[in-house]
Amino acid sequence: MKDKLRQLAVLITPGLSRKLNCESCGNEFSCGASLTGCWCAEINLSDANRAALKKKFHDCLCRECLERFAAGTLSFAD
Repeated sequence: MKDKLRQLAVLITPGLSRKLNCESCGNEFSCGASLTGCWCAEINLSDANRAALKKKFHDCLCRECLERFAAGTLSFAD
């Protein structure tokens, strides 16, 4: 329940962001998702790649890793 409330607070409170560690590379980054959207929605991934990422990872990835997955320079085996 706390996680759901925290997620809701992030969406309705401008400027509030979650500190996360990317599950792919381990780097810390801030997730700035808000009611206006999320930067990760800007990255063009195929439906197959999105499904594979959701299967392999349980939380957000940093922008760099998502961009590398989209460009094909980072594979799911890395």
